[in-house]
Amino acid sequence: MSESVTVTIDGMTVQVPKGTSIIEAAKQAGVLIPHYCYHPSLPSPAVCRMCLVEVEKAPKLMPACVTTVADGQVVHTDSPQARKARTGVLEFLLINHPLDCPICDQAGECELQDYVFQEGQGGTRYSDYAKRYNPVEDFGPDVLYVVNRCILCTRCVRFMDDVAKTPVLNVTERGDRAHIGIDEAQLLDHPWAGNVVDLCPVGSLISKDFLHKARAWDLDKTASVCPSCSQGCNIMVDTRDNTVVRLRPRPNLDVNRHFICDHGRMNYRWMNRGDRIEAPLVRDGGRHQATDWETALQRFGALVQSGGKAAILASGAASLESLGLLKAALGRMQVSA
Repeated sequence: MSESVTVTIDGMTVQVPKGTSIIEAAKQAGVLIPHYCYHPSLPSPAVCRMCLVEVEKAPKLMPACVTTVADGQVVHTDSPQARKARTGVLEFLLINHPLDCPICDQAGECELQDYVFQEGQGGTRYSDYAKRYNPVEDFGPDVLYVVNRCILCTRCVRFMDDVAKTPVLNVTERGDRAHIGIDEAQLLDHPWAGNVVDLCPVGSLISKDFLHKARAWDLDKTASVCPSCSQGCNIMVDTRDNTVVRLRPRPNLDVNRHFICDHGRMNYRWMNRGDRIEAPLVRDGGRHQATDWETALQRFGALVQSGGKAAILASGAASLESLGLLKAALGRMQVSA
């Protein structure tokens, strides 16, 4: 059993395993520390400085994403010093960030937008500072890079380096000219490349497939499991007017962590087809007629009991659990599988 330590965060005392970061310990205390570069499934570089918190007896503000808790530690995430630091970070990020929220696909889901409303100030000291305007770059089959919106959190770079093991992205140039660069010989043509869109906290990396399809607040979200293979990746199905417009990964650390493959991500158009079978069908006079499950199961039971030969076909895209249940059911009916 791992050793535990006790830490107090914003007046809430919690016990967490030794070695836990302050940002993760805060979640257990019900406190969300604002952050950009940090992601639980990626290495933490502590480059955004958005998660600075006050730790009692520490000489300065500490980045919560890479600072581990210590027994008896007292942390203040909302002290005047911490709030001032976050406000300063946001002010710098907004110097060059375009005010195009009305046309940005990330609006309503944007972490920059959320934290500016929560932490930012009403005015700017850089009103005369000219914003940069760079052309949108094509990063691959389904990813566009809007340079002007990028806040250089480097989540995309770290994902391609450490998870996809295909280091095609990097930080190019320096200072206020820095941006995400790409290996033009490879581009983002990788089976997991679409995850960089989910990882982007702002609307800098966007999906060509979802571009201008819907606003975030118009979407109904349903937790589900990816039907594309038997892996069972957890997904979120986003629909608008009962039409599926997007599939996204849903965190499950035991199955798919925070990611899904591009095949599963894009394999949704068949869900919107009008000729899908949505109810059990029984043969009646040479034609298939829709019926309810009770009637269909009664017909199925009658066929099995009649002693005649019958074949059962199962979808290869069904989950392992569904196929296992089918095999168990056939076994109880003494039908070979």
